[in-house]
Amino acid sequence: MKKSLLSHLSVLAVLIVFVSACSKKAEYTNVIPADASVVAFNVKALAEKAGVKDKENKEALTKLTDALKSGMKADTYQQLEAIMKDPSKSGVDINAPIYLFNSPSFSSTAAGVLKVTNEDDLRAFLKAMEKEKVCTTIQEADGYSFVKVENDVLIAFTPSVALIASYDSNSQLEKAKKDISVLLKQTEANSISSKPAFLKMQKQSGDIDFLVSLSNAFGEYFKQINYAMPKDFDLKDLTLIGNLSFEKGKISLDAENFTENAELKAMLEKQAKSTLPIENTFLKYFPKSTLALVSMGINGEEFYKVLQDNETFRKNFSISKADEVKDLFNAFQEDITIGLVNVTMSNNAPTFLAYASVKNNSALQALYDKKGELSLGNGEDIVKLGEDEYVYKSRSINIFFGIRDKQLYATNDELLYKNICKPVKPSVQDTGYASVIKGKRSAFVLNVEAILALPVVKMLVGYGGKEYATYYALVDKISYLDVTGSDTKSNLTLQLKDKDVNALKQIVDFIKEFAGM
Repeated sequence: MKKSLLSHLSVLAVLIVFVSACSKKAEYTNVIPADASVVAFNVKALAEKAGVKDKENKEALTKLTDALKSGMKADTYQQLEAIMKDPSKSGVDINAPIYLFNSPSFSSTAAGVLKVTNEDDLRAFLKAMEKEKVCTTIQEADGYSFVKVENDVLIAFTPSVALIASYDSNSQLEKAKKDISVLLKQTEANSISSKPAFLKMQKQSGDIDFLVSLSNAFGEYFKQINYAMPKDFDLKDLTLIGNLSFEKGKISLDAENFTENAELKAMLEKQAKSTLPIENTFLKYFPKSTLALVSMGINGEEFYKVLQDNETFRKNFSISKADEVKDLFNAFQEDITIGLVNVTMSNNAPTFLAYASVKNNSALQALYDKKGELSLGNGEDIVKLGEDEYVYKSRSINIFFGIRDKQLYATNDELLYKNICKPVKPSVQDTGYASVIKGKRSAFVLNVEAILALPVVKMLVGYGGKEYATYYALVDKISYLDVTGSDTKSNLTLQLKDKDVNALKQIVDFIKEFAGM
């Protein structure tokens, strides 16, 4: 008897597992096309960091719901109020990422995908919106239900997924409906869900994660701006994966190149060899008030080899000049740093300062010896000031340049030239971002605090009235922006002055203040 009962229970358990497996909802990301660029919003994390649960924000939310109440039907308001208290009552899962995507194989310019947890709740919500004339009556199509919002948005849904898609006009409605039907019938195998790049993106821990197909985003333009990609390489093989995070006192964006193409991987590794970690050799020469700074570590010999793979470079530098160009690049080794030092109303050109580590002075000597071949215009000349010291003269600008102790320098400011290779106090070495760029292979820094302190900026704000004052108040919360690169990865950080409060909450608080909430 016991054996018979045990046997029946075992069979029942197997049946339950089988039925559960067969009735499992399809993964909602299966509707996203395999060739799409995708952005995933982690709504729960964003809401928490925005301070939705904070007392002052709850009060603002109460004011908002009260304002809505006066213009809504009672039953609609009750339903909306219930959803605001418990978002799961909407029928969608706010704990699951919301995906926005764009794809050349899908007619909609943009689409959103949400995970449905309760179709009945979703239908009830849409019926309430119909009463408020926000959308049309729920209609049935090929394998899904849908409503129209205005005349250019469809909300299509099944028991497992909701797809929001835009279309151009009523003439495109039928095509959009057919495209949606195709997407909703996709399996994991022919969607983005099975793609290694997408799986890697899902492992990101940002508040907003993204995957960008460079062929979709840039097309042929990418080949024009990339200095080292081979002529025949396919952009479809290269994807940018990254995430955006709101942290205490800063907004951080990380990105990296992803490819499964072995040839392309080798090319990216070759590019990486052409750069070196930044050693911050020259930061002591730049004043702390420097407005913008670009720095990189370079292996001149390897950098030239990378450039040789670029067809445009080979066309612009003929074989007759190949040895001279090679010698020029080979001379550069380790740090190159360029800074925008000042901008004034009196000077036609902004003040700049540049330094680079070089192996020898042969490149400058060759430049001076062959200045007759440079096609200098009227009023232009290169004058030798001393041993390894020169000045380029024109009617509008003088650029002093030369080499001291294997340090190449250039500036258009005579005072800076007279103090060349002399440390200044305080310098960029004393800034918060000095440690950030050290060890990276490339870096760009925009010193927002220094820019806002410029007399010309303050003058513009003074004349700009309330609108300019608002913009200034917003930007004044920023300390600096830095963009750094290392191998195939890069990072952009917006550093705020207030380092104790989450950046998203600071943004929300500013918006509330601006809106008078």
